[in-house]
Parts: sequence; structure tokens; C-alpha cells
Amino acid sequence: MSPIFASLAILLLISAGAAGASPAPVLDIDGNVLDVGTRYHIMPVVKDRFGGLYSSPRNYTSCPMYIQQAPYAMLEGITANFVPVDGSKTIRLSTDMNVEFFESNLCPEQPIWTLAPPDAATGMRYVKYGGVLGNPGPNTVNNWFRIEKSGDNYKMVFCPGVCKTCKVPCRDLGVHAEGNDRWFVLGGRTFAVKFKKQ
Repeated sequence: MSPIFASLAILLLISAGAAGASPAPVLDIDGNVLDVGTRYHIMPVVKDRFGGLYSSPRNYTSCPMYIQQAPYAMLEGITANFVPVDGSKTIRLSTDMNVEFFESNLCPEQPIWTLAPPDAATGMRYVKYGGVLGNPGPNTVNNWFRIEKSGDNYKMVFCPGVCKTCKVPCRDLGVHAEGNDRWFVLGGRTFAVKFKKQ
């Protein structure tokens, strides 16, 4: 085999290996890989008077619970568990996953994230409780989220690939201010996050 063909063959093998490689793992603030079954706080990178993510009712109703930033910077929020669609024990970038908060409350909805339909008053799509774990497909498409890189940090994204025939918006999750509250929504103001192991 000529040197040129040998070089091309090596390049093709490297390209094929890279194409089949798993996405990079997500790391916590200590540089350790995020693992399924471990609890993590989802905290803002930019520090101001607001803290990590937690749950709260909206519109003067008690249920369901919606996701928002804690009103005080000292509050790290509710811990979360991430459950990838592929059954992996490691949390990786660009991978569909369920997000489950470790919380007990009196609401009937499970503390598993789902994306609500557009709100009649604001037009925003809020993240709230009421999802289910697993069962990927068109009936659960709103329950799947991803973690992606945002510069040197991370961001939460809604861009599920669990339903190939569903038309879904692929957008970052951000914060939307309403009075003194900051709700977690599709779109909204950029919200770079970091993960802190409990």
C-alpha cells in the first residue's frame, strides 16, 4: 500500500472512531463525573441575589409545582437526579435524560421535570413537575432534557430526540422574571449552570 493510501486509511479509521465515540461526560464543580443516582444541586454560575433551582407554585395555586430560582443566593436549591434515556450510569452531554428533584410535597404530580404548554397569559413554556421516568416516545417527549456546554460552563436544553416524528423546539432553558420571581422556562434569559454534589 502506498504511503498516501495508508495515510487516507488511517484518517478514515480515526474519523469513524470519533463518529462512534460517546459524548463527553458532564463534570461537577470538583471535576468529577456526574453519576446516575447521585444528588446534585443545579446552581447558577453568575452570582447575584438568587440561588439554585427549587420548586414553587404559580398563580396563587398550590399545585402543580414549577421550577424557579431560589430567592436568596445562599440557597443551593433542591437536589436533582439525572436519568439518561440510554440507561447509562454516567451523565453525558447531548443525551436525553429525565430530571428528578428529591422532594416530597402534597401535590399529586411526581417531582419529575416536564415542559408545560404555552401559558395563556405570558406565552412562556414553564418547566414544572408532572413528568414520568423513562418510556421514551411521543407521549413523553416533554419530559426529556439535555445538558450542553456553555463556554466553560453548562446549560440545560430542551431538544428531545426520543420521538423522530415529533416537531419540537430546540432551545435553551433560561430564566423569566415576573416581579420578584425568576421562573425556569423555554428560552428566557441565559442561565449558565454548574453542578454541586450533595
